Amino acid sequence: MKVVSARIAQVWWEIHVRRLLAVIAFCTCIWSPALADTFMGRTIQVTDGRQDLQKPAPLVLALHGFLGTGRNLRRKSRFDAVARSEGFIVVYPNGRARRWNDGRSPGNRVDDVAFLSSLIAALVARGQVDPARVFVTGHSNGGGMAMRMACDRPDLVRGISVVATKSALNYQCRGGPPVAALFVHGTADPISPHQGRGADSRLGGALSSRDTLSLWQGRNRCNGRPQMRVVDRVDDGTVAEVLHYSGCAAPLQAVVIKGHGHGWPGPAARKTLLEGPATREVDATRMTWSFFSGL
Repeated sequence: MKVVSARIAQVWWEIHVRRLLAVIAFCTCIWSPALADTFMGRTIQVTDGRQDLQKPAPLVLALHGFLGTGRNLRRKSRFDAVARSEGFIVVYPNGRARRWNDGRSPGNRVDDVAFLSSLIAALVARGQVDPARVFVTGHSNGGGMAMRMACDRPDLVRGISVVATKSALNYQCRGGPPVAALFVHGTADPISPHQGRGADSRLGGALSSRDTLSLWQGRNRCNGRPQMRVVDRVDDGTVAEVLHYSGCAAPLQAVVIKGHGHGWPGPAARKTLLEGPATREVDATRMTWSFFSGL
């Protein structure tokens, strides 16, 4: 009997130790800088840039483009460095099948709105994220998903930053409360063209850059003319026009980069056959955080 009791106690101890170690490992992966874990079956990478781990901080969800990964966006955007210097948390989740359901394809049944909403709720529940300062940025298809989050869950998202994409024809979301938004578009974008895509495009129909900005002017109730400044500091064949819209219920800004392609603008940007020419005039990552931090 003593042998049996000792064995039961040993098994009980091993089970609870395993559980404790699993919890410790999960928490370490979620909150240690630059580590990866899974959430609802998907890989996420988290960089916690807080100096005071006892205080909640702003959260930036950074969403990759079509066929991309969180790891890839992390590398090219260099958000980690900004998060550590400015004290916020950046999370790079992965879309299922390396894409996001931004509304362009009516037949897509993946509920990415529910996934991202649950991820935000889980991070807030830990007491590390300020629920009033949750932001979403995205590149290409990820930018489309950022717009969809602003449309479907404006109660969760304080602001969005959209890089290298336009509003989907099938999901324009003209109604709803205003949400602060920053758009970064390149006029030489071969994947998300400045003039938009037709409804028959295999990538899904999309509005033009001009019509996307007009749509968001209406959504954010901007009634004044935008103020523009020109950035042309580098001899790289590109010029950036930075637009600040006025009289808005929620801030609206746009960066239209003449001569830039589809890549994420910044120090790591380079010309490629697929994405076209690259600018060194602006850094989309730092502009994004400057926009978010001012909200």
